[in-house]
Parts: sequence; C-alpha cells; structure tokens
Amino acid sequence: MSLKAVQTLTGRIILGILRLLQLVLACAVIGLYGKYLARASDADEHADARWIWAVVVGGLSALTAILYSLPFWPLRFFFIWDIVLFICWLTVFAIFASLYLHEDPEGNHDIEQMRDAMWLDLVNWLLWVVSSVVGGWYFWKYRNERTTLSGRARENTKFGV
Repeated sequence: MSLKAVQTLTGRIILGILRLLQLVLACAVIGLYGKYLARASDADEHADARWIWAVVVGGLSALTAILYSLPFWPLRFFFIWDIVLFICWLTVFAIFASLYLHEDPEGNHDIEQMRDAMWLDLVNWLLWVVSSVVGGWYFWKYRNERTTLSGRARENTKFGV
C-alpha cells in the first residue's frame, strides 16, 4: 500500500469520524430542544421560535452529515454549505448563551438541560468550523485538478491523447 493510499484512507477515516460526531450531536440537540417543543404542543401553547430554529438547524446538520457520508457524494463545492451551517450553529449558540449562560440553575433540571444543550451547540459550531475549513482547503488545493466532474478530464490518457 502506497503512502498516498494510506494518507487518503487516514483522511477518509478522520472525515468519517467528524461526520459521525456531527450526526450524533445534531440528533442530541434535536432531542433536547424537541422535548420542549413537544411540551409546548401538549400544553396547546405556541412553540418558541428559538427552539424551532435550533431543531431546524439540528435537522439540517443531521441530514447534511448523512449525505456527506455517502461514498458517491461529490464534496468539491459543498464547503460553502458547511460555512452556512457553522453560521447557523453560531446563531443557535448565541441565542441560548444569551438566555442560559449566566443563569443559575439552583436545582432546576430544565435550566441544567438547556445549559447542556447550549454547550452542545458550541461543540456543533466547532465541528462545522473544522468541516468548512477542511472543505475550503480541499477545494483550494484541488480547484484546478482535471476530473470527470469538472468536464476537464482527458478522454484517453493511456495513449497521451
């Protein structure tokens, strides 16, 4: 096995772990905030837009992590979507940090859970920052490479044509 193959395999494993973490933490956020949306629905109250936004961002992140994990999914230009998601996670963290960062739980289990969810928002934000930086680096490094996806691939490189 060549060094390039090992590096490629190592890179794919690292990216696979990154995508798995993004998926698991997005689902955790959906579960934590979804609990409060269900509670509001059961009480026939309007759901707070902040919680809806957190669940939507979590859902989009989970779906993106699943799609990016598929082996045939072309990832060359999708780092821009990673940037959009990291901005979304930053807004979710900022919203809930303004509500719960300086809040003293005083034994209130709901506030403790919201503070935990807030820290999960921060970790999600960091994961999507890493993902967008890696994607941007990959795009910049291989932007001029000839591929069948770009339409610049040579038809027959075997005979030098």
